[in-house]
Amino acid sequence: MSSNKLKEFNTVVKDSSSVNVLFGYCYPSTYRAGMTGLALHIFYAILNSREDTSCERYFRYDTPSPALSVDSQRPLKHNHIIGFSLTYEEDIVNLVQMLDSGDVPVLSEKRTEDDPLVIVGGPVITANPEPFVDFVDAFVIGEGDAIIHDIVDAVASGSSRKEVLAQFAELNGVYVPTIPRLNIDRNIILDLDSLEYPISQIVPDVPEDSRLEPVFGKSFLLEVTRGCGHSCRFCLIGHVCQPRRTRSLDRLKYLVNMGIENTPVGKVSMIGSSLGDLDGLESLVCWTVDQGLGVSVPSLRADSVSEPLLECLVKSGQRTLTIAPETGSQDLRKSIGKGLQNSDIENAVEVAARSGYNALKLYFIIGLPGETDDDIKASVDMIINLAKASSLKVTANINPFIPKAQTRWEREPQPPIEELRRKLKLIERGVKGRVKVTIESLDPRNARIQAALSIGDRSLGRVIRNAATYGGYGGWRRAEKETGIPFFSLANDAERLQNELPWSFLRK
Repeated sequence: MSSNKLKEFNTVVKDSSSVNVLFGYCYPSTYRAGMTGLALHIFYAILNSREDTSCERYFRYDTPSPALSVDSQRPLKHNHIIGFSLTYEEDIVNLVQMLDSGDVPVLSEKRTEDDPLVIVGGPVITANPEPFVDFVDAFVIGEGDAIIHDIVDAVASGSSRKEVLAQFAELNGVYVPTIPRLNIDRNIILDLDSLEYPISQIVPDVPEDSRLEPVFGKSFLLEVTRGCGHSCRFCLIGHVCQPRRTRSLDRLKYLVNMGIENTPVGKVSMIGSSLGDLDGLESLVCWTVDQGLGVSVPSLRADSVSEPLLECLVKSGQRTLTIAPETGSQDLRKSIGKGLQNSDIENAVEVAARSGYNALKLYFIIGLPGETDDDIKASVDMIINLAKASSLKVTANINPFIPKAQTRWEREPQPPIEELRRKLKLIERGVKGRVKVTIESLDPRNARIQAALSIGDRSLGRVIRNAATYGGYGGWRRAEKETGIPFFSLANDAERLQNELPWSFLRK
């Protein structure tokens, strides 16, 4: 357990004078969000398994300082490498602010031999790193655990920034903006069973429901699958994480046994997109429950839900079924590539109610290409019908369509903010007073920011820099005005990106 104010189990603190490479793993958001993510646990374990490397963690919020590690208070600028994982586009502001607070030059061109190398990976980067090139020395495209050892080896052996960056540029899937290459291939690990996996995961010693507790509670994170086999037209993961891969049942059971032995928890959180597609999911969940462990699973595809699976999940303590119809219109659902029938969704909810679930979470998207008001009405009807038929406590999460780089809808314009607001109100009014349903939604203004950062080019660096200085939504507005770059209209411009795309050098 570490000795700083935040008590945690399974941290690794090394004598920095006895290692060659100091690595700062940064999560540009809250401690809670970072500790919920699997990437942090994977890289922390891999890097600290090396005798020559010390990896410590930094968070933007909810720790004493974003410039000091939670492990030993190591100053951010004392690391040789700073690695960020960018999961959400808007967190780029937090990333810039973390560099600034840690006295690391925000612009890569201003860094000297005394400054850390700044490396960034994650799904946002794998889709399109171009808006962020001003701040980053090297990007990892695809799965970073494929080449993390090569990156550290290059730093350990290199005699200068220039030499290390040249070595980085030779690695598969590493993009160094100052060393242009014709094409960059994405890193994909095909055999998950062969991977190192963290069995001694860090667990914060905090009360239940503390804002520092991970989203799934205190649990062992078990990566069951990677990627998705469905490639819905709007979905980033279905495009940049192909093909779908899974660990074997024997390996998963071994990891659960070892994980529970080495991590002080009584629950397993299963991680993976379209987890329900796993042939042995029911077997894995029920076996885990039979070990006396709690289990949580993320969103399930409605057509993969079975009564024995849900009964085992209820027995394990899970009471909320999460499914993503995306739209109540079967025709529109088909056009977006989500091959779910309305009957699949109705059946899944009926089985959940029968199995002892008490809550239902539904995810919908508004503003999809080709969407009409009739499609919006179909979503309202679906919410009302499912709430009435099931007697479950229903939460409907309504998110605006966000065009993402490298998806089949990367060139589709995002509807105007007023139109997105109108559609959101149609749903809120349609449901209100009919059934007891909670509506949650992403502010269309935030959706506009995310879209611009997803499909933008390197000219956005100036906007990001200014927005990070001011903070908040107003910061983006002010940054647009000061730079003269049409940031907020970028994603709504139907003429945009008709030519070569900024990310065209990334091979699919």
